[in-house]
Amino acid sequence: MNNFEVIIGIENHVELKTKSKMFGPGLVGFGQTPNSQVSEVDLGYPGALPSVNQEGVRLAILAAHALNMKIDSLLTFDRKNYFYPDLVKGFQITQQFNPIGQDGWLEISLDPDSNKKIAIQRLHIEEDTAQQKHSQNLTLIDYNRSGIGLIEIVTHPVLRSAQEAVAYVEKLRETLLFLGVSDVKMSEGSLRCDVNVSLRPIGSEKYSHKVEVKNLNSLANVKKAIEFEVKRQSALLVQNLVVEQETRRFDEQSQTTVSMRSKADALDYRYFTEPNLSPIQLDEQWIEEIISNAPELASKKRDRYEEMGLSAETINTLMSSLALANFFEATLALVNDPIKISNYLTGEVMAFLNEQNQEINQIKLTPANLASMVKLLNQGVISSKHAKTILEMILVDDQKMPEVIVEELNLKLINDSKEIEALLTPIIAQNQSVVEQYSLRPERVLKTLMGQLMKVTQGNVNPDLANQIILKLLTKA
Repeated sequence: MNNFEVIIGIENHVELKTKSKMFGPGLVGFGQTPNSQVSEVDLGYPGALPSVNQEGVRLAILAAHALNMKIDSLLTFDRKNYFYPDLVKGFQITQQFNPIGQDGWLEISLDPDSNKKIAIQRLHIEEDTAQQKHSQNLTLIDYNRSGIGLIEIVTHPVLRSAQEAVAYVEKLRETLLFLGVSDVKMSEGSLRCDVNVSLRPIGSEKYSHKVEVKNLNSLANVKKAIEFEVKRQSALLVQNLVVEQETRRFDEQSQTTVSMRSKADALDYRYFTEPNLSPIQLDEQWIEEIISNAPELASKKRDRYEEMGLSAETINTLMSSLALANFFEATLALVNDPIKISNYLTGEVMAFLNEQNQEINQIKLTPANLASMVKLLNQGVISSKHAKTILEMILVDDQKMPEVIVEELNLKLINDSKEIEALLTPIIAQNQSVVEQYSLRPERVLKTLMGQLMKVTQGNVNPDLANQIILKLLTKA
């Protein structure tokens, strides 16, 4: 394998986050009753004519701009003709000859000191196919997915390892997620990944036969499929055998790739211009408005979070979910304490979400309640121990604000200097043997007296203020 260079190109199919389908009125929704979200266009009824979904075009423009692509304002569509059970019309509407986006790039980070720009060849709009579901000796077809708007994003063959491929797909997923272009859930098929893998002798400029591994549904499988193909192909080449150009799939049970069919060339699809969709000249001002009103890019959001002092691990957790990041932003708008907010969200709140197997927008916790709790903590009204008690309650009940819980459970800290000093005076008097060791063991003395104070007050005292008063009293002593 050391004598060969690994050549990888990636094709990603991304379902657009639209309410209706790309060329027809059928609704879009994952997990609905099979064949309940279809229209005459999706089913290829004679005389059913397509029309272009404007929102789908807007999302494609957003994606193309984020990927640093040249955007073509002339919108045209073509037919890709082939017969397959999941394609009821016998053709797919796509953009073969005139993609909406071309010649872009996406920068990936391989480690803190190493970045690489991945060149992207094209981004085009098309429609999804139906889903086949195999049951014993039957094949069932669900047309709910048929006609859903897709963008296909195709890189140049510039990736050189499984690590780079995973980093690219991960960065692409995050970019499109935070733009609102797609849900990009690989488990639900709204982000699908095909990888083209070939090997060539180091120093050679010629490309070898490529093998396409279709429909990889997780980042782990992207990595495993590439690593297996590199080993399989290198073993063939070492024996002077030919690597056949073919399409394969990754079998999770055996952790290997399995041959599906010989790879067809583009000519076999008999592309021609879609006769039922006239070319559309997009207004340049409309394109500029889409770009100028685009949501904050994920990369910019990461930079902003770093400037707040958040750790890389915290940022990765927050940005693993659009809902979680939005919740963080909403809470931050109410109380400017990014460290505390992010610590609670990535700690106790994330543990609760994992336990319940839910997203943050599915539970009772609200940004207002979390912000209120953090304010009480910052104001010294409650302790971190009390905050934990309050958080456990507001995670499951959004009706009670933290202020009310504090009053009901008597969680308010003692913040009166005179009261704290009055409580400390007898404690110091009763612990003279400890106090006498202050010059030798100051930390131990402070800890002992604070422990006694917390015991007397059942933890309901401001620790910072109490610490200051203890130091004052010890200095006097």
